[in-house]
Amino acid sequence: MDFASIIESVKEKITSIIDSLSEKLQDLMETNKKLVILIAAMFVTLLICLILLIALAASGADKKKKDKSIPLSTVLQVEEPVIPDGPKLPKDYNISRPAKDKWDDQEAMEWFTIPGENEVEALSFSNDKIVKDILEAAP
Repeated sequence: MDFASIIESVKEKITSIIDSLSEKLQDLMETNKKLVILIAAMFVTLLICLILLIALAASGADKKKKDKSIPLSTVLQVEEPVIPDGPKLPKDYNISRPAKDKWDDQEAMEWFTIPGENEVEALSFSNDKIVKDILEAAP
């Protein structure tokens, strides 16, 4: 087979397909005109929307290319960073102090309070509870 005969056979098949489609379309047009018009309108609307979408995408691509250009003459002025001041503390305020082994009598009188009877009973009760919990857990 040569190339010309292949082209002729393809042409015949295409014309036969087009003829059968046109006959089926004419039959459908005779039976249901509204359906054919509706399908044609949807196809035209879809085609118009596709053309508009391609046009918008093409115009948007041009804008993006124009916006991305950075001027070379921009000069940035860099300053030294400013370190903020720390918290303000009074002059006589000490962050830490040396620890003493014992309190003086004056410090003891100032900071130590003698527990009352209720505090001693509450402490005794909590200590007894801790001892009971330990003894119950022992084997």
